[in-house]
Amino acid sequence: MSKKKQTQEILPWNNGELETLLKGIISHGTEVAKIDFKTEVETATNEQKADLLKDIIAIANTYDTNYDDHGFIIYGVKAKTITGITQMESDTDKFQNHIEQLLKTYISPMPQIYVLGFEDAGKKWGVIVIPPRNSKPHMFFKDLFCADRSRSRKKGEWFVRRGSTTDPGLPEDLAVISQRQMEVLLEPLRESIRSLQSRVGKTEDQYNSALFKLVERAVSAIPGNVERKAEMPADLEINVSDTIDVGESLGMDLPARIKQKLRTPKNAIAEDLIAEAKNLREYLDSANSGLPWTPQLQNPEGNKKIISDIEDKTQSLLLSIATIMLSDSKGEYTDALLRALKILAKATDVPSGTQYNRIGVALRYYPLMLLLYTIFICGVAANRGSVLKQVLEIPVKHRQRNATSPITDVYFFSYEAKSLINDAYTQRWCEPIAQRVRQVIGDKIGEMITEFSEPEYFFRAEFVMALTNIDKGMSQGEAVEHRTPLGGLYLYMHEAHDPIMDFIAENPDWFAKLYDHPLNEILDMFDRNAHKMAGSGCIAIGMHDIKTSQAYQEMLQKRAKKP
Repeated sequence: MSKKKQTQEILPWNNGELETLLKGIISHGTEVAKIDFKTEVETATNEQKADLLKDIIAIANTYDTNYDDHGFIIYGVKAKTITGITQMESDTDKFQNHIEQLLKTYISPMPQIYVLGFEDAGKKWGVIVIPPRNSKPHMFFKDLFCADRSRSRKKGEWFVRRGSTTDPGLPEDLAVISQRQMEVLLEPLRESIRSLQSRVGKTEDQYNSALFKLVERAVSAIPGNVERKAEMPADLEINVSDTIDVGESLGMDLPARIKQKLRTPKNAIAEDLIAEAKNLREYLDSANSGLPWTPQLQNPEGNKKIISDIEDKTQSLLLSIATIMLSDSKGEYTDALLRALKILAKATDVPSGTQYNRIGVALRYYPLMLLLYTIFICGVAANRGSVLKQVLEIPVKHRQRNATSPITDVYFFSYEAKSLINDAYTQRWCEPIAQRVRQVIGDKIGEMITEFSEPEYFFRAEFVMALTNIDKGMSQGEAVEHRTPLGGLYLYMHEAHDPIMDFIAENPDWFAKLYDHPLNEILDMFDRNAHKMAGSGCIAIGMHDIKTSQAYQEMLQKRAKKP
């Protein structure tokens, strides 16, 4: 099998996709944790060998979720321009073999690399791709002496990337590496546990159903019941609750028993849903619920527990809302869902006399953010545009200011919680809340959405939700340059491109009706301004080659041509 074929099977891109991706990176011209630009890659001297090996292992030792944690040393470029190579080896197979030999000689464990070459307007350029591996840290196991002693490498040295710089590895870097690799190793076990929990839950449901039927048959077998049941028409068969007053046997007073009798299954579910929302609201508002008002950074374990506790408190409501959005096609529980959301759509009020910080306040919006993503993910997957429209009409109430905000402003209200989530999981995500939401939803309700893959259902929904902020900005008369979408993972993930563009091409009928302004105008603003939502120090690489407005117009033209 050729090396080119092997590369295309192992990397997440084929050669054409990779070339397009790299050209987008070159056009940005910014070096980040796992991207390095070079005019040439030479290995004639020990100094040049030492520098190249140092760069490769630094990128290999560094985690970065962009590009699926792949690193790139792009050569033949300078100042956002492809300049082409002059001195170095242009045969990529030979060049790869040469670099691999250097790695075998000096580095252990040996990182994996792939060298690919391209040609643009007669200029040859290429890339050394460094895919992720769980064998960190990669370090020099043999001295490499240079005439310039400062560039010599000693046995045991290893390096990491911090932004665009390469630094020696520190103990805290090793701790991060160990934790990440442990998480990767534990993931199959966690998946097995989740599968087992699901199977146990299904078994419990089957057991309860069988037990109920057994009791029903036993009660029906009571002599008096058998005789009465035989005398009655089929549509008036005696129910267990008619022969045995459960409420009376439990000591309930008459009003409570009447209420219980009148309570239909539909009412019961609606009341339970609203009660669950009230319990969550009380947990978030209380000064004594265990959810801190003054959480501190540099406390990963403690902050991880905070996030886990919030998610546990939200789980029942999340699963219930997901089920309603995906399965309640008749809309019988839409009103209850909206009432539950209204309970949670309130600005955080700090209890009197309670000390707090901005992170503590922002954390209180995380459950609503989690539920809003759930509603849009399930709503888009099930084409529930009318429900999404009603959800968008729910305002966030500010009690003290007697004012309201759009419910999607929860994205901005929760902003300060980003630092705590990054601290909890020792990461540097540009959108840590969205990343955490994606993981939680994938774990909790991913199996419920069978029609779409995980990237499809997540990024379609995130895109639909992001456009609501442009729609709002147009309604409020904001200047064109300020009509920005909501932020999200789509800004930084190349895997968001196809789900978004495919969704526009499909254009479900409810999509354009979700907003108050023409969709073509909203998409034009999205293409112009989405990159502005990238955080400080972050690059909106996911927006490369996104032309939603053009795709929408092409879709309309194709529709118009159909007879």
